[in-house]
Amino acid sequence: MMCGLIIGFSNIGMADIDKRINTPQNRAILKKVETAYNQIRTLKGKFAQFSSETQNDLQTGELYLSRPGQMRLVYEKGSPLEFYANNGYLIYHDKDLKEVNYFHLDQTPVSLILKQTLRFDDPEFLVTDVRDILDEYYVTAIKKDARELGSLTLIIDKETLQLKQWDVVDIEGVKSTVSLYETQFNVPLDKKIFLFHNPYQKKRQK
Repeated sequence: MMCGLIIGFSNIGMADIDKRINTPQNRAILKKVETAYNQIRTLKGKFAQFSSETQNDLQTGELYLSRPGQMRLVYEKGSPLEFYANNGYLIYHDKDLKEVNYFHLDQTPVSLILKQTLRFDDPEFLVTDVRDILDEYYVTAIKKDARELGSLTLIIDKETLQLKQWDVVDIEGVKSTVSLYETQFNVPLDKKIFLFHNPYQKKRQK
């Protein structure tokens, strides 16, 4: 779900992408988004998540984010899913399947928004799309050395320059959309929120 996005570059050369992105208008948008986002150290809010894989399956819950490197999605009762980012990993837990998957955070596009400082000219990333549509900015970026793992699209409110939503499409083409609301910025967060304890690992005997 959140671990990657593939977008169709088969007929577009990387030089063409750079030329299309590197315009005065796009550079101004990216600078605005960088400046506003880098004022955020913590974030707490509610979210609604929709996946294109499952029709009419809307998941809701709370999101916690602390930069650098920490995030957690807490789903409402009834969902078997948990997502954590901590200690350099993106962790996906499915309680129904009793399955835990670990992904190196630096090998996922999600690491872009969890860095100490957001920089769209970071050599690790490549911005592949910038759009100015109605009251929103859309910015898509991929990991240069792990394009097969996908990309992340940030949707930013044009007036407030606050993060409203992100879209992730995984390697199989499944699109996950996470929309934020009732968002609070730079509020104190307990670090314990981001700790994941694998319930399937046997405790070591003393």
